[in-house]
Amino acid sequence: MSIFSFFKKLFSPPVLRAFPLRTSPVKFSLDRLTRGVDNIRYDVFLSPDFCKSVSKLVTQVMATHTHSDEVLNLTKASEINKAKMREELQIDYLAQVAIVKLLTVEIRNRYEEIVLHFKNVIREYAISNKQEDALQLKEELSGILERKKTILFNVTSEMCHYLLDVQNKKLRNMRESNFGEGLILQDHIFSNPLLHAEDQTDDFFMIREYDLILGHRVEDPDKYEVLISLIRNCLREIDEKHSMPLASLSEMMANEEEENRQQDIEEKISEWICHMENADILFNYFQSGQRVRALKKQGGDAADISEISARISEQKKMLRFFYRKFKKKELLQRIVALYEMQPIYLEYCPPLVPQLVLQFLISQKARKGVSARLKRVRKYYNKSFSLRPLRKLIIRLEKVKGKTRKTYLIRFLSAFFRYHRDFQNFTMIREAMDSINLVTKEKIIALSRANNTLYEFLLPHEQEAEEKPVSSHVIIKADVRGSTDIVHKMKQKGLNPATYFSLNFFDPITDILPDYGANKVCIEGDAYILSIYERENAPEGWYSVARACGLAMNMLTIIRRCNAKNKKYQLPELELGIGITYRDSAPTIFFDGDNEIMISSAINLADRLSGCSKPVRKKMAGTKRPFNLYVFQAASDKEVAATADDLSLRYNVNGIELSKTAFEKLSREIDLQKTEGSVYNEKQRLYTGKFPTVTGMYQRLIIREARIPRVDPETLKPTERTSRKYYEVCTNPKLYEYMKNMGN
Repeated sequence: MSIFSFFKKLFSPPVLRAFPLRTSPVKFSLDRLTRGVDNIRYDVFLSPDFCKSVSKLVTQVMATHTHSDEVLNLTKASEINKAKMREELQIDYLAQVAIVKLLTVEIRNRYEEIVLHFKNVIREYAISNKQEDALQLKEELSGILERKKTILFNVTSEMCHYLLDVQNKKLRNMRESNFGEGLILQDHIFSNPLLHAEDQTDDFFMIREYDLILGHRVEDPDKYEVLISLIRNCLREIDEKHSMPLASLSEMMANEEEENRQQDIEEKISEWICHMENADILFNYFQSGQRVRALKKQGGDAADISEISARISEQKKMLRFFYRKFKKKELLQRIVALYEMQPIYLEYCPPLVPQLVLQFLISQKARKGVSARLKRVRKYYNKSFSLRPLRKLIIRLEKVKGKTRKTYLIRFLSAFFRYHRDFQNFTMIREAMDSINLVTKEKIIALSRANNTLYEFLLPHEQEAEEKPVSSHVIIKADVRGSTDIVHKMKQKGLNPATYFSLNFFDPITDILPDYGANKVCIEGDAYILSIYERENAPEGWYSVARACGLAMNMLTIIRRCNAKNKKYQLPELELGIGITYRDSAPTIFFDGDNEIMISSAINLADRLSGCSKPVRKKMAGTKRPFNLYVFQAASDKEVAATADDLSLRYNVNGIELSKTAFEKLSREIDLQKTEGSVYNEKQRLYTGKFPTVTGMYQRLIIREARIPRVDPETLKPTERTSRKYYEVCTNPKLYEYMKNMGN
């Protein structure tokens, strides 16, 4: 081999595809779940008994770590119980994060309660002249306050360990069978030290848990953001040197292909640097060499030995490449100092923090300030701090050999990969925790439950015979015609219109609501608004429109019966207009005190359908017609198309109008037979079918379908038939007799 070929091979860039890098398949998200009542967070209601057990256990663990068992007079806490998970992957994620949030909140609350309890007991001792006891408790409290970060970290770690123990022993098999092993959240997500820490930037915490110190000043080259950007750029640069040329493609296709390739490599880089094992795979040729020697000694597989040996060459290139980049950014000096100082830095911390010790070692400018600080604080620590060990270390740093420097760089990258993974997971879980509302107030629980936005995780004995979630709903609005005139005339005669409406309208209709599964939405004085819900996985109740039609028919029967009685006593007669609408979704619910308030666009449309235009009624007064509902279009097609509102004119006196979507739903609920015939010399299209009431009785319906005529708004004379249709629930007994005779 020529000298040129040797150096060409030596300095050729490494090849990323030569490394068996690991990736993570788990993609955490809650984006398929429904936001709660505030439209911002997810409402979660955890088992009250579970929460009590958590609170007791947290108090016990906190007492152990604060040595306050006797002060708190504690008994043994019961084990953590597990709320049963529902079988939707993201709901499973939600439950796990909600429990971690509960632990975090409880731990912080218990710590504050212990501190407050100590202060109260100290105050009582002081009042009782138990000065010695008060002084002892003050010392203990001082220690608890000084060790706050350590206490919170240890308690959180222990509680999360209990959680993981339950998850792995009791729930892992169930999750694997339901969702597959690849979609289960890994243990390191919840054993994450950053999730347990009170201060994620604390130097002592970082060294203890991650073998790292990161900069935080603007000018620091070892800030997290700077380091992650540098590592990404290095891997991206290596990839670009080995990317396939795109000259054979057209310019547009080449640009698109390059964009897709870059996006793909960015995603891969993000996954690679989230696995600390990849640091050894990419850089640690020392470890690979040891493995080759061990395999040879054991008589290992020749193919394995050859593969690892080939990888060593690429690892050396990769480490050499990163080594140059880190040295150029003045990071190598910091990394070497970080690991060389670890045997002695605690001699100066406190009063210093590890970052200041590091700055003393690498920055001439920082040494004077650090030295001055140590002189100022020595009187508080009752000792002097010799700088001789640090000055010796500065000299030794210059003599650290290249192999050791490379070892430190591998150590740093491995630690940083782990920190990066945990930081990403911490951010992800923290954001998820912030998006969860752990509801405890009965009002919010009821409101969220009514709107199908409450995620409940209850123990078996806490689960009531819960109603299934509402999947769709029907609105029925019955509007009294001429109610203002009725009230006025009755008051003139000294009669009570309130009791009249109650006895002849509201009360008798309320009595028949259970037969049709209907609920009262509200009463508007001269109108009654009702609803019928359909619920998930309850097909026996999927007759909402049919039952609404049957209820409306019976409402008119009640009115006719009451009118016949009132006519004898010269009391006013009632006339109604009824509108029925359907929505393929649950309504929105809120509460005014104990009163449930519904919001639904179906109410607005039902109001339109139940209405009756005064000019139309005036023009049609005195004319005998076979039906009780007629709909006209006076507006232009352009005006109709420009709005979602219903611009139709209506004559609805003791009529029942069914919206188009409600008719379509009715046709799916029951078998509707279509019939065309002549009624009063007019051709009519009718549909008929039977449905079961809640009590099991069957009732027949007849629906009339008619096209909406375009009319002159002044004369109501039709000019043409539009393509739009309306639907009337017929109530004429003769029509039902006619259909019966036809065999329907």
